[in-house]
Amino acid sequence: MRKRDRLRAFFAPSATGTRSASPHSVPPPPPPPLSAQRASTPPSSPAPNFIASNGATPARRSARNPVLEKAVKLQLQKIPETGRAVFTREIEILDEQALLSKVRAYDAEHKNDSSFRPHAERLTKGLGLLDRLMGGVAIGIQADPAISAPVVGAVRVAIDIGLHFTMFFPRLTNMVCELEDYLGPLTEHSRAADVELVERAVVSVYVNILDFSWKARCVFIDANGERRRWTSFRAFMRQHWDTFEAEFASIKEEMQHHLQVLQHTTQATHFNSFRSSERRKERSAFLSWVSDIDFEEVHQTIYARKHKDTGDWLIKESKFHQWMQSPRSSLLWCNGKPGIGKSVLSSNVLEHITAETGLRKDTAICFAYYDYRDTRLANVARIITTLIKQLCQRKRNVPDNLLKVMHDARSSSLLGSQECFLSLAESFSEVFVVIDALDECPEQKRPDMLGFITGVVTTPSPCRIRVFATSRREMDITEAFVKNHVPTVQIQAENVAADIETFARSKVEELHSGQHGKTLYIDSVILKEKIIETLATKAEGMFLWVNLQLDSLCQVSKVRKDQVMEAALESLPHDLIDTYVRILDRIEQQHPSMRDLAFNCLAWTIYAQRPLSTWELQYALAINSNCTAQSQEPACAPLPRPFSARGLGVERDLQIDSPQVILEACGNLLEEGYRAIRPIHYTVQEFLTTSVQGLSQQTIRGQLLDLPSVHERLSLACLAYIQLTAFNKPAQDVRSLFRRIIYNDLAGYACQSFDYHISNCKKPSVNLLNQLETLFQQESTYLSAILQIKLLRDSYGFDAISERFNRMDFMVTPSTIVYSTSLYNIPTIRQRWIDQMPPTFALHLAASAGLTNAVIRLLEAGCDVNERDGMDSTALYYACFNSDYGIIQMLIDKDAEINAQGGYYGNALQVASYGGHEQVVKMLLIKDADVNAQGGYYSNALQAASYRGHEQVVKMLLIKDADVNAQGGYYGNALQAAS
Repeated sequence: MRKRDRLRAFFAPSATGTRSASPHSVPPPPPPPLSAQRASTPPSSPAPNFIASNGATPARRSARNPVLEKAVKLQLQKIPETGRAVFTREIEILDEQALLSKVRAYDAEHKNDSSFRPHAERLTKGLGLLDRLMGGVAIGIQADPAISAPVVGAVRVAIDIGLHFTMFFPRLTNMVCELEDYLGPLTEHSRAADVELVERAVVSVYVNILDFSWKARCVFIDANGERRRWTSFRAFMRQHWDTFEAEFASIKEEMQHHLQVLQHTTQATHFNSFRSSERRKERSAFLSWVSDIDFEEVHQTIYARKHKDTGDWLIKESKFHQWMQSPRSSLLWCNGKPGIGKSVLSSNVLEHITAETGLRKDTAICFAYYDYRDTRLANVARIITTLIKQLCQRKRNVPDNLLKVMHDARSSSLLGSQECFLSLAESFSEVFVVIDALDECPEQKRPDMLGFITGVVTTPSPCRIRVFATSRREMDITEAFVKNHVPTVQIQAENVAADIETFARSKVEELHSGQHGKTLYIDSVILKEKIIETLATKAEGMFLWVNLQLDSLCQVSKVRKDQVMEAALESLPHDLIDTYVRILDRIEQQHPSMRDLAFNCLAWTIYAQRPLSTWELQYALAINSNCTAQSQEPACAPLPRPFSARGLGVERDLQIDSPQVILEACGNLLEEGYRAIRPIHYTVQEFLTTSVQGLSQQTIRGQLLDLPSVHERLSLACLAYIQLTAFNKPAQDVRSLFRRIIYNDLAGYACQSFDYHISNCKKPSVNLLNQLETLFQQESTYLSAILQIKLLRDSYGFDAISERFNRMDFMVTPSTIVYSTSLYNIPTIRQRWIDQMPPTFALHLAASAGLTNAVIRLLEAGCDVNERDGMDSTALYYACFNSDYGIIQMLIDKDAEINAQGGYYGNALQVASYGGHEQVVKMLLIKDADVNAQGGYYSNALQAASYRGHEQVVKMLLIKDADVNAQGGYYGNALQAAS
């Protein structure tokens, strides 16, 4: 069922009349690879004829069954040549008694495990039954029983390989035994059922079992015949075992299907198969809908930073052990100072939990990594829905109550509650939740998150919920957890002393070898040991501190003098703040051009209205007073892909710095990741934006703390870039505007945000006002081009541009720009550039910009509330587009025409319906908006709401007798739009 099926129902009738051991970072050295065994058949040879080559000839041979023989051979032929010969050889030579002896040895070794269950007896019975049943089935369809030999042998191979991977062997044994459930009924039916029907089922079952055995082998043996190794058990699970589990489920479903066919339930079987397929599609759609946040990638990135043999001290702590084994829901809080490695510890805990419990079907694991830079995470509901998504990934079917929210076309945020989480958790016996960097949750949102965390462990539930959280020891977090008597592990320097020494030694060895571009130039072994000892002693548990000191020592070592290095070791900074102070000192001492580059980069990184991409930042930094070239936009060339257009606009006249140069200028305070340059740690931004008493103020830090001056600098850069682009006139169509923004990377940000930075200057300087004056002295068409981009409201996709495109076929003056931007809220600018007579379409522009005071002034000045602009739209249309409730009310109070037609979406009701703005739609309907008014992209409001899946809006429109049969618009009618 697709997302909009629920909506279609509204109007369709009318329209149509076991516990595993913790893995080692690297498994113990394996015996010689299977690929090294000598195969009797060359890799390029076809699969051997097991029927002909089988040693024991039965006393009574049945007739050959060519269909079955061919099917078995074809299945073996599907195996890649590099592995086929080895696999078939293993099938031939593996002795069942020798295999069972290995299983008995495994049982003896693991009999003391708490979750032990003997396997030898089960497999002895199972393999014997498999052999008899497969032979019996073959006789039933008049085939040679020897044809079952490769099938039974393949299962033995899978078991033999699984013995070497102790964490997975119990589950693999269960899988083999589960296959027996399908073979007994098959034998019985083979004696009485139609032979052709049985033959089809037997062929399929033989193929299924061979497929299962080969895929089981591939989980543990790579394409080269080598046993797989892993550094992350979680990654191995996700990449190999989870896929195999899913494939095994499909194999079982297929075998069950064959049996049902034999039982003459073809119709029911096909129905169930269809339902299963629909369920899988529905599950996939739900997982995509409920959350777009992927913490798995974040986890793998953080866990990759973990050095071998570090981080296990926490897992050995008694409090951690008690938390893991607690018979009740429990919470463990791990706190520590910045840079001490809390996130890496979280990732290690997550890996440990996965290794210990990941194969238990009744256990689920979910997790979140907070990052102050990701604004999506400020919404607690989105965190909870992401946790719910991870729980649902452990289930074959999504619960109906969750699916209903999606089918009703409601927001996934409705599931972001403690109640929904607990309801889903109750389908498991235990759930582990890992929350990292809780202190990076915005402070105003923390009470909600703390309430959720403590609530899920204190609310009575049949499920044991164990929450592990890390953070700094912030006051509100401390109070919340202490109040609830939460067990706490405080990370002290002595806890991680051994890990710090291991980490320092590993990094020094790596840098000494010059493996990754940076080199630590030292020749003396004694000096190397002294560096390691000094770092380990002075680190106070801070891995980040060690990293930063090594970056500094690499620079010092370039002189290649041991005395200089020893002097540097003696004067290492005491903590992160002291380290940041020294880095800023080094930045200050750079060449003026590098120093200015560093300051500008830090300013943009911290104070931009939105995070800039790496490309945008590079061009922002390239702006200077010497830039005078103007871009010549390319003629109407074919529309390029965005990444192929770099440097075709004004940027070709700018000298940009590479990311490497930018990072070097900033002294390792920044890093490049996720297509953006950002601070290496939360503490960097705190250090640069917080005034600390008694801390020396370097020039750069002092400048960064002077917000008005910083924003003036950024606003001047935006104005300079706008003047460099020198767009002579507005774009005449959507494609031209799209191309213009692609060709000029910073044009979107500069035109959108120059007023934001000016507004944050408090009182604009004379220089800034002069630059603004220079801009305002340009021709009207020049200003029109700037305003055309500004009206896009930070939306640069082709469809988004289509929605808000304005041809700008009216006179644009400085007063027009002021009425269209937050410059209106600055008295000196308003007084200087606002004309006595309002400019053309001032009310439309002020309503679009959300300038309440400007709208009030214009209405009081007598502006026509129902005037149409060049796009045939009214001010009400733009206010409804942006869901600006206050301005909408003011316009309605001034008798704005509710049903005025015009604009991309036809009228105010249609644009509000398209946006899903329920309160605005309600307000318009109360004012008797015409629910069936025609016009615009979707022709009517019902089609617009149906296309976007806004169920509540659709209901509101239908209650007001919206015509479900109305024709027109892009999709023809509402039913088609909802499909």
